[in-house]
Amino acid sequence: MLESAMGFLVDADAAAMPAEALAACLRGLERADAIEAAARGRFLEAFDAKDGYLADGRRNTRTWLVHCLRVTRGQAGEHKAIQALAAEPEPLLAGLREQAVTTSVALQLARWTGSIPAEFREQAEEILVAAARAGADLRALAQICAEIQYRTAPPDPHDDNDKHLDRGLSLGT
Repeated sequence: MLESAMGFLVDADAAAMPAEALAACLRGLERADAIEAAARGRFLEAFDAKDGYLADGRRNTRTWLVHCLRVTRGQAGEHKAIQALAAEPEPLLAGLREQAVTTSVALQLARWTGSIPAEFREQAEEILVAAARAGADLRALAQICAEIQYRTAPPDPHDDNDKHLDRGLSLGT
C-alpha cells in the first residue's frame, strides 16, 4: 500500500498543482516520514536484537543496511541513530509517531539531550516533545534544552578545590 501511494504521488502532475496543494503534500510527506522513521527504528532494534544481519553474512546491522538495502553509509548512520531512539526510553520515538517532531528534529533533540544526566533525560525529552507539540520551533527547543541542561548539570568537581581563590582574567600582549 505504501509503495502504491508513493507511486501515485510520484506520478501526480506537481507542476499543475497550486502552491497550497503542494504545501499540503509536502507537510503530509514530512508527517509520513516521521511515522516511517519510528517504525524503522523499532524494526531495526528488533532486527539487531535477533542478529538478523548474520543470515546475510554481515557482521552488524550497519553493514547489512549498506550492502543489502543498498543505502549510503550516511543514510545507514541515520537509520542507526533512529534505532537508538527505539532502544531508549520512548519520548522522542513517541514524538515521531505522533508527528510532533520531524525525523531531523528528533535526531537533533537526541544529540542535545545526550549531555543531560541520565536520571533527567527521559523527563527532558518529554518536555521537549510537549513543547514541539505546542508549536515550538527548533530555536525555542534549543533554548528549552539549554535551560534543562543548566538546571540538571552536576556541580563542578573543581569548585571545592579552589573555593577561596578569586576569579579573574588577565590579558597581555
